[in-house]
Formats: sequence, C-alpha cells, structure tokens
Amino acid sequence: MNQPSLPDAPEGLSDADAAKTARLKRTRRMAEIVLIALVAIYLVTYLPSDPPQWLRLIRHMAEAGMIGGLADWFAVVALFRHPMGIPIPHTALLPRNQARAAESVGQFFKGHFLDPKSISARVSEVAPARRAAEWLIEPRNAALLATPLTKAITIAVDGTSTGDTSLNDGLRKELRAALASKTASQGIATALGPVLEQAVHGPLMSDMLRQVRSALDGNRDRVLELVQENSRWWVASRVDRGVSTVLVDGVLNVIDDLEKPDSALRKDFENGLAGFLQTLSDNGGLERAVHDGKTRFTRSKKFDDAVDATLTLVRRRLSDEQGDVEGAMSSALQSFARKLLADDMALARFEAQLTEAAEKAMVELREPIGDYVTDVIKGWEAKELSDRFEREIGPDLQFIRINGALLGALIGGVLFFAQKGLSQLAIF
Repeated sequence: MNQPSLPDAPEGLSDADAAKTARLKRTRRMAEIVLIALVAIYLVTYLPSDPPQWLRLIRHMAEAGMIGGLADWFAVVALFRHPMGIPIPHTALLPRNQARAAESVGQFFKGHFLDPKSISARVSEVAPARRAAEWLIEPRNAALLATPLTKAITIAVDGTSTGDTSLNDGLRKELRAALASKTASQGIATALGPVLEQAVHGPLMSDMLRQVRSALDGNRDRVLELVQENSRWWVASRVDRGVSTVLVDGVLNVIDDLEKPDSALRKDFENGLAGFLQTLSDNGGLERAVHDGKTRFTRSKKFDDAVDATLTLVRRRLSDEQGDVEGAMSSALQSFARKLLADDMALARFEAQLTEAAEKAMVELREPIGDYVTDVIKGWEAKELSDRFEREIGPDLQFIRINGALLGALIGGVLFFAQKGLSQLAIF
C-alpha cells in the first residue's frame, strides 16, 4: 500500500528511537508481504478455466484474507494519517485530535503515574536510603559526590564576597532561631554544668585566685580610701592606714591559703562553690543565666562579627585547601553511610522521612508534571506526533494487520465449507 516509509535512522533520532523505527519498518514489510501474497494467490486461482474444489477453497481463503488485511490496513493507517493521502472523514485521527489526546495523556499521567500514595509506596519499596548508603560506602562514590558538594558550598560562600549577603543573613536568622529555643538553653546549661564543676576543682580556680590577689595587692590605696570614707572623723589617718593594711594582708593570707590545692580551706571553698552551682542548676538558675546571656549575645554586633569571621575562615579554607576539604567531605559521607547502615532504627526513620517527602512533593508536583506532559504533546508538530506514537505502537499494529489477513483467510475457508454444506442440504 502507499504508505510513507520511515527512514532507518532519521537525523537527530536517538539510538533507541532508531531501533524502534527499524523494527516498525520490518513489521510493516511483513504485513505488506502477507497482503501481496494473498493478492497473488487470489489471482493465480483464476488461471485454470475449471479450477478444482481445493483451488476454489484457496481462492475463497485468499479473497477473505485480502479483505481482512485491507480493512486492518485502513484502520491502522487511519490512526496516524489519511490513507493514500485522501482526506477521508474520520481518518488521521491522532493528528486531528492532538489537543484532546494531549489532555488525555496528561490526565492519565496524573491519575495513574503521579498518584502520591502510589509514589510513596514505590519509594518505600525501593528503599532509597539503604541504597544510597550502600552506594556512599564506596570511597570512589563518596568522592564523586563530595566534589560537587564542595563546589556548591564554595559558590554559596564566595557569594558573600561579591556583595551577596543572603548566606550571612540566612545563617544569622537560623542561628538566632536555634539559640532562642528553650531546648538550646537547656542543652547548653546541661553541658555547662560539668565544665563549671571542673573549673571549680581545677587549675583555673588557682589562676582566678592569683588574679584576685594581684588586683587586691595592687590597689591598697583604694582600700585605704574606702576605710577612711567609712571611719569616724576623729580617727587618725595613721590608724586608718593600719586598719587597711591589716585588712588587705588578712585577705591576701586567706587567698594564699585558698591557692593551695590541698589546703582544708581550699577544699571547703570548692565544695561550697560546687554545691552552689548544683543548686543553681537544679532550680533553673543556670538555664536562665544561659538564656539571658545568649539572648544578649545574639542581639549584639559581636554575634554578627562572629558569623562573618566564621564564613571568612570557611571561604579561605575552601579556596586554599579545596582538595583537603573534598577529602574530609568524602570521609564524612562514608562515615554517615556506615553509621546509617549500622543503626536499623535510624535507617527506618530516614526511609520513612524520604517516603513522606516524596508523597508531599508529589502532591505539589502532580499538576505541574501532568500539565507539562500535556503541553509537550500539544507542542509537537502533527507529523512528529504521529511518528512518535507509531514508533511506539506501530509494530504491534502491523501484527494486527497480519493477524487480520490470516484470520480472514481462515474465516473464508470456514465459509467455503459452510456454503458447500448448505448446497448439499439444498439438494436433499
């Protein structure tokens, strides 16, 4: 039949589409050969002037097969184009109904392929967290991912040096929000308790006492002034000087005793201070102090300066030691993967989070993806649309042509015998 043939390898066609085109040509050729063979057989049966019954049977079968093959050829071609180029009504169905077909395909994708529940079930079945962790354990894979991650961080951080302060502002906002939470105050207070206790019993206390002793000893004149300000007017200045000296020396002697780690006074002082810190921790005083302190800090310029200084250090390290950073990133990814695989509960939580994220994402993306499919199909040229669909389903349709011709031939044979049987019955 007069059908436009598809080239073996159209320009710009992928290897997969070229293979589909070649398969379509093969099956189309087979269908044409079957139809041509039936036509030839049908014509040959007319060569004898008085053909025998078996040749008449073959004629009937070939005739019915031709009718079936031609009918199916018409139906198949009518899907994609006008048969023989004649604009017969209700042919070239796909190009003429391109918009409706595009809408139908888009709705089909939305309803069956992009269903959030189906997507989440599929994600859960695939177990992406485990697969990703197993993939990341391999050093080569971790390094492969570490390189773009490091580059992405470098680009983000370098943006601050070109006037883009979004990263700085974002970090400040997130850090302030994190530090403002009650949980953060509790965590810092809990971590700070043991540190303060170690400071009470450690060399830091001796250093603090030495600083106090030095400050007191170096400000004897100020102590004398305080004594004179609070003494009676009739007390001689020499007496005030003697009192201040005794006071300072007494306090210094106490501090000297406190500086000795093994002294009884030092132990009593440490125990008393430790008890005070414990009471402060138990009644929430330490937590309140931490909260007030971090609130003042996060609202001060020092906090902004600290964020900027940190980003500057990160930027310098990324610039000067990018190879080392990529190595550290790769090691961190491998470590994360190993820990995830070793902790079944953590892995299950991660899988659940990914499944939930996929479902939520599909709720948001379902309509845009379906609309995208619709718009793409609508944007194809009519011939391109026909060619794409024919490459996908054309080979099966050509087999329908072959089956139609063969089935028609069989039906023709059955009808031939039925006709002969009815003729015999008519004689009786």
